[in-house]
This record gives sequence, structure tokens and C-alpha cells, in this order.
Amino acid sequence: MPSRPLPVTVAAILMALFSLMNFPGPWWYAIPGAMEETPVIVIYVGIVLGIAGLVATVGLWLLKKGGWWATIIVSVINILLNLSGLAMVQGGALRATIAVQTIGFILTIVLAVLPSARRALATSP
Repeated sequence: MPSRPLPVTVAAILMALFSLMNFPGPWWYAIPGAMEETPVIVIYVGIVLGIAGLVATVGLWLLKKGGWWATIIVSVINILLNLSGLAMVQGGALRATIAVQTIGFILTIVLAVLPSARRALATSP
């Protein structure tokens, strides 16, 4: 098995962290207005995207091409939904959290498409 380059490792860790942010958790109580402003459908979509993101993380960590594609697709969907959420949300703390998550998924994509990451995925079985 080829060695995992640093960009792939960091992308997998970021993917896992930001996918976990999709799940409702204790941090929702720390952000004022998060529970009140979040529609139920957004919670369900977040759970599905969180699970898909964790599956993509495992695939990326194991240097699987399917994991790479899943990482890109789940990240793009999260970015698009986060951008629409930024337009709808009123609270400043919730907007900041969504912005940080969006930047995290953008960084994950950037790290996943770096040449060293692509070479490692191309040489993996």
C-alpha cells in the first residue's frame, strides 16, 4: 500500500471533523439560535450528509478512488447547502459557524485535488 501523503491525511481529518458538525450535538446548544432557526428537513439532510461524509472519510483515508470522489461530492453538496443557509440565517454566531464549516469543506477539496494527493490515489489499488 502506498504511503499516504500529508494533504490526504489532513483532508481526511478535516472531512471527518466537518462531517461531524452536520450532526445535531452539544455544540448546537452553545450557538445562540441554532435550535430555533434550524428546520427539521435541514437536520435530516445534515444527518445523511454527516454519515456520507464519514464514509467518504474512510475511503479517502484508505486511498480509494471512490472515497476521493465521495469526498468531493459530499463537500460540494455541503458547500452549496451552507451557502444557501448563510442567506437564510439571522444570528451572527450561527452564520460564523456555517461560514467556518463552508471554508473547511473548501479546504478539504483543495487538499484532495493537490497533485501529490492525486498521485497517491492513482497508484493505489
